[in-house]
Amino acid sequence: MNRSTRRQFLKSSGAVIATAILPTWGCDGNEVRIKSMPTGPDMDVMDMDMEEMSVEEMADMLPLPPITSNARHYLQSIKGKNYDPKISANSWRLAVDGLVDQPRTDWTYADITALPMQRQVLTMQCIGNWIGGPLVGNAEWGGTPLSNVLDMAGIRSEAIRVKFYSDSSDGYTTSIPLERALRDEVILAWEMNGEPLPSKHGFPLRLINPGHYGQKMPKWITRIELIDEEYLGYWESKPENKPFKWSDDAVATVNSRIDAPLSVWDDVKDPDNGGVTRVLQTLRGVEGSPFIIHGIAMAGERTVESVRVSTNGGRAWHEAQITTQRLPNIWVTWAYEWALPASGEYEIVAWATDSEGDSQPRTDAGADLYDGRTGWHRVKVKVASRAG
Repeated sequence: MNRSTRRQFLKSSGAVIATAILPTWGCDGNEVRIKSMPTGPDMDVMDMDMEEMSVEEMADMLPLPPITSNARHYLQSIKGKNYDPKISANSWRLAVDGLVDQPRTDWTYADITALPMQRQVLTMQCIGNWIGGPLVGNAEWGGTPLSNVLDMAGIRSEAIRVKFYSDSSDGYTTSIPLERALRDEVILAWEMNGEPLPSKHGFPLRLINPGHYGQKMPKWITRIELIDEEYLGYWESKPENKPFKWSDDAVATVNSRIDAPLSVWDDVKDPDNGGVTRVLQTLRGVEGSPFIIHGIAMAGERTVESVRVSTNGGRAWHEAQITTQRLPNIWVTWAYEWALPASGEYEIVAWATDSEGDSQPRTDAGADLYDGRTGWHRVKVKVASRAG
């Protein structure tokens, strides 16, 4: 297929009206539109012969994964999508106390932002994002390693966990193991995509904790306490009227999503919670013409090794082409060229495998614990093709 034809069909594959979708658990009341998510791959990448390339050559040739703008990055808050404490940098103070030698309650914004800074890209996903859902984004975060602040406080030998408190008007708390907190890539961030951290994304200060779901990346931090016991925070201790809790580990696992064809629903709920009528997208074109199925995949601290796609509900599988660089903690985009079949209904399915050989399970795992949605993403479509 020539490049212009590919571009034409890619454009048509994304020309779909998507409803706004709201999560009903995990990220209460946050709204993200599917059409704000990554679009298709660079068509020049689709023309490359990847089979003849080494890993190093692919790293040089493939583009970096797409960055989500601050305005389009999903939001999460226990107080709803529009919650904004509007904290003033001048009045904000950070306390670092508990099992430390030199507790301090008067860290100012100027004090924190004067610390050595590092920037890193991270794909963040809500632990409550449903299979194929929109609550995921990729941004560059800037801040200082949490270990810098803890070392200055003097960590006492009996400390085993670090507890975080959000602004009192939000009331969110969570904790992570001290060993985890001391890793260089765990940072206190005050910058997002080269700009001051937006208020709704946690200004003045939030935690960036790679390899985990957003649940373990609290925003609007006002206190950091070192403790000598296990601690379950807001979500980890929240029953949600069910006989199970939220995962305290909240480790991000391998998963993938189909972005084209789109999942289009007529409601604003997680479809797996019931009460949702699915509206099938209709693909029109000449039978045999190319349609670019594409999406994203991520694997936490590992990298994405492969993505497989089926166009008949899982009876036959094809390997998709990874169209961006494969990096730890960052999503990739992928694409598969589908020859438009005869008219009828079809089910597109995708699943990913990570660099350690672990694949996302066929069905949603974790029946007794909220620990991220991991089943295969399935999108049913109607094809209305015509003879060429």
